Amino acid sequence: MPNVKKNALLPGGEENGLAPIAGLLVAEGMGQAPRKFYAVLGIIDCKRVGVDADTGEELATVRFRRVELLLPDDLPQAEKLIRRSLEFRSGQTTLPLELEDDIRQAFDQMANPTSPDDPDEGTGKGTK
Repeated sequence: MPNVKKNALLPGGEENGLAPIAGLLVAEGMGQAPRKFYAVLGIIDCKRVGVDADTGEELATVRFRRVELLLPDDLPQAEKLIRRSLEFRSGQTTLPLELEDDIRQAFDQMANPTSPDDPDEGTGKGTK
């Protein structure tokens, strides 16, 4: 079954709405600031396709034509859109509690940017 490559290509210039948070992302990646999730809205297309020589898996590398960081006031609507899309894709009208909790936790953390919690840690404790 075809898959999507994890290393997506970001646009340059005005189409890259992540540029304003590049410094924050670098600080988080270097352990100088707590890691956070960011909600974005993106438009993609296929940049290239390939085949993994080891597995035979077909891979599509996506290119972001435009990506924008969502505003904090828009997060509740974004959470609803993600939930609706996930329910449609999975065929489940009620998501398993673990998925519900993961989605809620990610959006709660984004709505409270001063939280020291690391969204990748389920302990509720911040990390360096």
